[in-house]
Parts: sequence; structure tokens; C-alpha cells
Amino acid sequence: MKQKLLLYIKKWQDIRRLIFRNVFLLVNVIIFSVVALLISFGDTREGVFLGIILILNTLVGIVRDIHAWTILEQLQLLTAVKITTVSKDGTEKLLLPEKIQSGTMIKLKLGDQIPCDGKLIAVHGLEVNEGIITGESNSFAKSDGEMVFAGSIVSSGHALLEATSSFSDSRIAHMTENIKEHSDNSSPIQHAISQIVKYSGYVLLAVIPFVIYRGVIHDESSVTIARSIGAIASMFVPQGLVVATTLMLAYGAIYSYRRHVLLQEVNATEKLGRIRNLCMDKTGTLTESTLTVDGMLVPEGKDIHEAENLARGYVDLSGDSSETIIAIQKFLTKPHTLQTSHILPFSSGRQYGAIALSGSHTGMILATGAPETFIEHLRNEEEKVWLRNLVTTNTSSGKRVICIVAYTGTELNSNLTDTSCDIVAVFVLHNSLREGVSKAINFFQNRGVSIYIISGDNPQTVQAIAKSAGVVVRGEVVTGIQMENWSDSEFDTKILEHSIYARIKPEQKEKIIEALKKNGFTAMVGDGANDALAIKKADLGIAMFDGAKATRQIASVILTRNSFSELPAGVKLADNIIENIEIFTTIFLNQIFLGYFLFIFVSLLGYTYPFTPLNITFINYFTIGIPSIFIFYWATHPKDSILPTSGQTFLRRVFLFPFISSVPQFMCISLIFVLTLQHSQRDHINTVMALTFIAIGIVFFLFTQSIHNNGKTSRKRKFQFTLLTTVEVAVLFFAFKSPFLTSVFNVRVPSSPVLIGITSIVLVCAIVQYVITKFFVKKSLTF
Repeated sequence: MKQKLLLYIKKWQDIRRLIFRNVFLLVNVIIFSVVALLISFGDTREGVFLGIILILNTLVGIVRDIHAWTILEQLQLLTAVKITTVSKDGTEKLLLPEKIQSGTMIKLKLGDQIPCDGKLIAVHGLEVNEGIITGESNSFAKSDGEMVFAGSIVSSGHALLEATSSFSDSRIAHMTENIKEHSDNSSPIQHAISQIVKYSGYVLLAVIPFVIYRGVIHDESSVTIARSIGAIASMFVPQGLVVATTLMLAYGAIYSYRRHVLLQEVNATEKLGRIRNLCMDKTGTLTESTLTVDGMLVPEGKDIHEAENLARGYVDLSGDSSETIIAIQKFLTKPHTLQTSHILPFSSGRQYGAIALSGSHTGMILATGAPETFIEHLRNEEEKVWLRNLVTTNTSSGKRVICIVAYTGTELNSNLTDTSCDIVAVFVLHNSLREGVSKAINFFQNRGVSIYIISGDNPQTVQAIAKSAGVVVRGEVVTGIQMENWSDSEFDTKILEHSIYARIKPEQKEKIIEALKKNGFTAMVGDGANDALAIKKADLGIAMFDGAKATRQIASVILTRNSFSELPAGVKLADNIIENIEIFTTIFLNQIFLGYFLFIFVSLLGYTYPFTPLNITFINYFTIGIPSIFIFYWATHPKDSILPTSGQTFLRRVFLFPFISSVPQFMCISLIFVLTLQHSQRDHINTVMALTFIAIGIVFFLFTQSIHNNGKTSRKRKFQFTLLTTVEVAVLFFAFKSPFLTSVFNVRVPSSPVLIGITSIVLVCAIVQYVITKFFVKKSLTF
């Protein structure tokens, strides 16, 4: 009952936050104040109409926001990581982490992220990495009765855990909540837009006292002053841009899921489009996660049947559930006759696992791992030569070699110091290259993204697979041992000179990621528990759906079909979302600049602002509202080709073009303003100015989108703009034919000469805008 109550409270808090961010905006507060003032000053009709329109606009924003949030919650539930719990009678059941309570028995295995604090019961070679909690990359062995903490990752072995706290009280619960919380963790674009809104608000707060002072000096009515404040507030502050941007990112996440790319944080939409360094593991990313054994080999003179017995015994008794061991287990079909007394589970850190045998084989230890781990400890020189040749022959063709060795002893140590080994058997395995990987690699490299392969596998194997996938190889293959000899001062430089890293330990992956982040936005793709901390360290963590649970929980992006080849589709969509947010922001800024210039101009001439709040609403429907339908459509339907984003900041890309364009636009508007006054059209001036703003806004929208297409407009876009213009003209015609709408928005039917005059001047403005657009495209000054 308590858990359900907490869940309802959490959902209500989320919904309340969405409502608040749509309602409690600076513009809304000012407009509601204007509504109250208009009604109190006697202009009830305009006050009521303005209030109704504001409420309807706010409700639409709330409904769209809650709709997007609901879909995102459903997506996260579909892919939620579930915990294996064990009941008193031994029955296992999958449970969402949120339902864990104190006393729940949890089964832990390799790759799990511990969901809550608890006490260990029945430990079998368990090692955990507490890097997410402490920042330390080392793994630590645990024993029965010890406490482990939420957020730790099982790096070796398995165990039973008795929860001592509920999931909601754990550290990882708060971490997960922060990942899913998309409003408080602003992306660069959201932060930039917040800055635009903030400084626009500052300008507005500075202007309002001037409007009041000027109104009092010129004996303007209280109603006129209130209208001017409301109009200026609506024009100067782009509050709708904040919500629209968040919604566009949210819809990006929804459409990404349809492309099999699940975003666990909405901001990942933007991050996908900003990748400059892409790091990935080999197995499970470039290649299929499943392995196939090509064959088992034994040194000359060894009994192959005994080797099969020992090898089968290891894979059955070690408790190792890795893909390598599963593949060997499928290959060896005969039962074994071995018993074990102790187990040292495989660990990526030490790069091998071992079991101590008992019964008839007491005193023998079997160890399994990479040949390089054992080769210097082999007692027989002929076996060393044989193994080296075998490794060279197979790894050069991209195959993997796993070695099982035996040595005398009863104690399992975490290293092989002073150990003399004999080869039991060698297994040659291969992974198939994932379908579509070469095409995906080519996609990223054509974007200028640097690809880095970071693997724990053999150097020759990694290099062969990387080349077959089409990775551009820079420098030589670097091993973890070689990296240990790099000084801190040369690490950041050398890391950029090479693109393939092999026999790398998990803590070294972290260090590589940390260094690459200094050279650009860095993403890490992986699926194993040994990738988890590197994924956490990266600017963007990407995991496979069927990978280790810890990796999946930490990652910001999950590839639901476990295929790296799906990632380009998500990146294309992210590019498209960013592009259309820039278009949306640009048309907002253009209108703000025009509003600023017009305010300064009419103030210098001694006139009041020629709009009412309802006029601004009318203008916004045509310059922002209807175009936004097309922008949202473009955002979720990527083009075949998208111009790569330049290294300029978001503000640089969206600021300069509308600012320069607004200068000739303002000249046209000021000319129309003066001509209207001279021809005794003062009663119609708000209508004339509104139509001018709308016409210039449509023209500007057309040229803004063309910049993203290198100054060209596709046939499909031309049709869409024809449709847009037709729709806007039809809606305008209907609006002016409706006495109710003309009354609501405080506009009047313009005369034919006025329409001809507006059209002529706007055509001149369009020609100037065309020249400015071509100049920007030629000089690559924006986008």
C-alpha cells in the first residue's frame, strides 16, 4: 500500500511540474495581470477574450506536455530492468526495482547493478565494483554477511542478497530519477533558450516602467497603458519556445524508439547529434554477442579425451555464464567426472578465472582466459611456441583464442605469480560481424566522427575485425600494458594518435574516455559489465538491450534490437530535431528583434505601440502557430541528407541570421507605419501592421529553412510552402469575413489599396531577404 501511495505521489508531482512550467511563466503572469486590469478599467470584452485565449493556449500546452510525458513513461516501463527475486520456497520471480522492500531476497549475477542496500547471503566468488559510488575503479571480493550498497556492479561471481532497505530509499533510485528527469537536467540547447528567455525578460522589465511613465506623461488612459504592456510582453518574451523545445526533444525520444533507439533521458536526443568521438567495444557491438567454436586443439602428445573432460568440468563448475563459456559448453557434449572445492570467477581485471579441483584431481587447478595471460607462465617452451603460432594464425583473421591451463596447487590466488602451467586445451572461436555495421561505421566517419575500438580481446583479433568493419585505423594497436607506461602528461596526446586499444582493463576504458572528452563530445557503446563505468563516464552512454543490466541502467541510450547499425537512424533523427529547433528559435528571434526595433521607432516618434495583446496573439498564430505544424512534422520525419552541424554554438547559429534579416524587415515595417499614418488610417494601423508582420514572417520562414538546405528548397518543401501560404491566406480570409473573429482579435477588414501597398513593400523585402540568405549560405555564417 505504501509503495502504491508513493508511486501515485511521484506521478502527481511529475504532472504538477508539467502544469507549473506551462502556467507560471513571466508572460502569463503579465498577461493575466493585464486581463485583470482591463476588466477593472472597464474594457471587459477585450479582457475576457484575452483571458479565454490565454487559458486555451495554456491548456493546449499542458495537454501536449502530459501526452509526451505519458508516452515516455510507457516506453521506459516497456524496457525497464527487472530484478530476479527468490521466495522462501526457492521460486524465482522477476520484479521491478521499485517494488523491492526490506527483506526481499535478490539473486545477483555477473553484470547486475545492485538495486538496494543489503546483506550478502550464499556468496560464490562475488566481486563488486563500487566505482559509481566511490569513484574507484577496482573490484572488491565479498563474503557471506558483508554489506553491499545500491549502485555497485557485480563484476564477478554470483550471490544471494537480502535487502535491508527499499528501492526508493536507495542511492540508485535517486540516480535513476535524475536520469529520467528531463526538465532539471538542461541540455546545451535548453540552457541557451533559457538564456534567451531570461534576458528578454530583463529587457521587458526595463521597458514596462518606461511605458507606464510615457503613458502618464502623455495622459494616455489606463486601458491603453495596460494594452501596451500586454502587447509588448507577448512580443518581447518567447516563453512558448521553452515548452516547444522540450516537446520537440520529447517527441524526438518517442520517434527514436520507433527506430529501435530508446532514450532514457530526453536530452539524449540532442546529445546523439553532437557525437565527435565514438568509442565501442568489439564483441557485441561490431560483432554478434554470440560466439561459435571452430574447434578445440591440444598440444602434441596430450590426451584429447582427458582434455575434453577437464575443459567440460571447468565450464560446468566455474559458474561462468559469459558468451565464451556458453559457446564452449555447447561445443563439448560429453559429461565430465570432476569435482571442485573452490572457485575464482572470471574477472575482466585479472583476465582469467579458475577452479580448484577435489576428489581424484585434488591438487590441480584449472584456469581459463586469454593466451597472453598464461603464455609467460608455461613450463614447456615447445608449448609456448605452439601457442604463440596458434594465436598469430587465428587472430590475424579476426578469430578469438581461449586457453585452458592446469597447474599444481590448492589455493586460488588473484594472480599467477610463481606459477608453472601446462596447456590443457585451446579453443578457437569467432563472432560474425553484425549486419549493417560497415554501413553504420561509414556513416559516422563521413560525419567526421573519430571511431575508437576499446576491447579486452587480442590485439590482432581486434584490428582484423575493425578493418573488416571499415574502421579507419590510426597508428598502431595499443595494449593495456603499453598504456601503463604512458605518463600523465603524454596520455592526452597519445590517446588521439591511435584508434584501436586491445587487452584493456575496465579502469583503463574509463581513463581513455576521460581523455577523449577533452577533445570533443564523446560517446561509449558497450554491452558488458566491464563497459558500465566507461559508459557512465562518457558524455553519452549507449548500451545494448540484451547487455548487462548494470550497463543498461546506466546508459542514456539503449539499442533495443542490440544492433549498432540502428544508431545512425537515431542520429539522423537527432540532427533533424536540432535543425528544426534552430528553425523554430530563429523565427521567434526574428519576431522579437522586429518587436524591439518597432518599439524603439514608435517611441522616438512619440506614438504608442500599435498593437494590443489580442493583435499579437493573432500575429503569432500565423508567424509561429501554423508554421510550427510544419516544423514538428519536419522534426520527426528526417530528410535523406542533413547538413552537418558546424562547431558554432547554438546561440551563434540562431542569433546572427534573424538579427541581420530584421534590419531590412524593420525598414519595410517602419515605412508602412509612416505611410499608414499619412493616409489617415490610424484606426486601422494595428490591422495594417499585423498583416505586415504576418507577411514578412511567412517570407522569413521560407528563407530560414532554405539555409539548412544550402540555399536550396526541395520540390516537396516547395509544395509544403505553397500549402502553408494557401492555408494562411484562407484562414486570414475567413478571419476577416467573421465578425466574431475580427471582434475577438481587434482587427478590421483592410482596404484593397492597403493590401496592394503591403504586398508591394513585402515583395521588395523578400528580394532583400533572398540576397541576405544567399550571402549567409555562401559565407557559411550560420548553421
